[in-house]
Amino acid sequence: MKRFKLNPVSIFCVSMLVLSGCGTAPADDFKSYDLNSFDMVDLSSVEPEIISRTEMVMGMPFDMCMVSDSIVAFKDTRTESQLWLLNVNNGDFAQCLYRGNGPKECLYVTNIWSDDGVLFAGGAQDGKVMKITVNPDSLSGDAECISTMSDSFMKITALSDSQLLYAPLSKPEVRYLLACMDGTVTDTVGVFQTDKLEEGVAPNNALFQMQIALSPDKKHMVSSNMSWNRTEIYSVPFDGVMVLNGPMEIESKAVAVRTEFGTRFGQKPDWHMFAGVSACNDGFALGFIGRELKEREDYLKGVESVLFFDWNGNPTKMVRLDRDVFDFTVDFDNMAIYAIVIDPVPAVLKYSLPLSYDELMGR
Repeated sequence: MKRFKLNPVSIFCVSMLVLSGCGTAPADDFKSYDLNSFDMVDLSSVEPEIISRTEMVMGMPFDMCMVSDSIVAFKDTRTESQLWLLNVNNGDFAQCLYRGNGPKECLYVTNIWSDDGVLFAGGAQDGKVMKITVNPDSLSGDAECISTMSDSFMKITALSDSQLLYAPLSKPEVRYLLACMDGTVTDTVGVFQTDKLEEGVAPNNALFQMQIALSPDKKHMVSSNMSWNRTEIYSVPFDGVMVLNGPMEIESKAVAVRTEFGTRFGQKPDWHMFAGVSACNDGFALGFIGRELKEREDYLKGVESVLFFDWNGNPTKMVRLDRDVFDFTVDFDNMAIYAIVIDPVPAVLKYSLPLSYDELMGR
């Protein structure tokens, strides 16, 4: 069994406080960075293009990914149909993957990803893994269930036509599991450590919030912890992990808070560190917030900058946006960032990047 150890837990705060895991590896697999490590691309004076139409009535959209060079998908779990498809060239839109128990439905989408023009979704409540074939002309999506997991999961992704990787909810101290499509577990990836936990707080993915992205060639995966200053870079197959520390130092601990309504778990002091992750074959991008949660406005703070890294953990570019965004995805083929804003109303924006792909990835 591959059991390289993972380090402290962290917490992502939405309406309640939940924990998030961080990774450790041998000392030579740690790398630290700060914001001065990046070359700056300043788009703060650039007005982005509004891609979405006003007739798109979105609830709370988030978790974006590129399905193809013209189609972006994102979640909106406040609506009956849980996924939006948006043509970034003409603004056409449609919804797909309805909420329900039918063979082409699932109950709650926990994360989405794409692979060679096909959209996938994980359903946390019913354990379904859905494959959605998208027609780019009609924006219709034909959904099928390709796996039903017996374990509940926080996040899941397909490594191949026959192998899944997921963050289980029912296996304490296990970060990820490798499994066949029938749900049979074949290996363990990652073990939690408790040096950032107060006594009595047990690590478990049921308490954790992370975001993951797989490179299109499936040679690397990034796992970003949303409230801690740690990011894990995995080689695939999973025979090594690098831990990025940064871009700022924080002193936080995961604690149990006992109230008359039960025990909640939180981070003290609380942070929003990252939101949004996107990957290509040469590296990945993280949306950086870096805000300690003290006042009400801190909880509403969004991503101001997108940090780019190569798969060796080297910082390449920092793209500063003109406003806070709620989530984003990067079109590495056409050098654009698509972002969701929710103020004053939900909308999808396009930021064209004024540099080449090689420049973006520091080559």
